[in-house]
This record gives sequence, structure tokens and C-alpha cells, in this order.
Amino acid sequence: MRFGTFFFFQAPPHLTHPDIIYRELEQIEWTEELGFDQVWFTEHHFIDYGLSVDPATLAAAAASRTRRIRIGLAAAILPFHHPVRLAEQMALVDIISRGRLDVGVGRGNRPAEFAGYRVPQEESRERFEEAVEIVQRAWREERFSFEGRYFT
Repeated sequence: MRFGTFFFFQAPPHLTHPDIIYRELEQIEWTEELGFDQVWFTEHHFIDYGLSVDPATLAAAAASRTRRIRIGLAAAILPFHHPVRLAEQMALVDIISRGRLDVGVGRGNRPAEFAGYRVPQEESRERFEEAVEIVQRAWREERFSFEGRYFT
């Protein structure tokens, strides 16, 4: 059995955003020292209580402060990203982490996030499906082309 912990980078009003980020990164170091196997990050936007807006950057920061623990995304919200750019980011974080990255992806579910990105929530399934195919192909194939409704 493996044990991990989830970091949301919660933002109580009495702390500054830099203080929150640095405290959480320090806790990630402690997580490794305590023998945990994984740390996980999420992605959320346009909310007051969390700072996890860029899980790739947080994962790279965690990778630079740890040596053994696996680093996971739960999840990168595909309808809010260009899939080629996301594939590049994740590949780079995997290199920085020396192969310790686990990538989870999702469709998203918060209406405020879709509204903030001006992405119709009813398109989330199709956007997700296209993006999954593109990301997987970007990681597997030297060159490829794709003709979709949202990405070409």
C-alpha cells in the first residue's frame, strides 16, 4: 500500500499568498521526510479559498525540493488548456522531477471556472475527449496531426 497527501494551497485571509505557497512547499518536504509516497495537487480558478491555479508550476517547485516522493496532478482541467501546451508542460515537469510525475486529467465541474474562462460548460466533454487524444499522441508520437472541433 502507498500513502499520499493532497495539497490544495488553501488561502485563509490572515496569510499572504507568498506565505501560503512557501508554507505548503515546506510541508511537502516534510511529507517526504515522514515517508509518504506521493503528493497531489489540484487545479482551481476564480475562488477565494485556494491558490492551486497552476499545478504544473507547483509540481515543478515540489520536484525541486524533493528527491523520492512521487508528484501527482489530480487533476489538470483539460477544457481550460491547449492540449499541446499542457503536454509540453507535463513532459518538462517529468524531466525536472526525474520521472516522478503522475498526471491526472479532468473535465472540471465548477460553473464559475467555466464562466471565467468563457468556455461553455456543455462543451466540456467534447473538449476533454479531444484534448486527451492530443496529449496522449503528443507524448507517444514524433509527429502527428489532428482535426477536431476545438483543436486542429
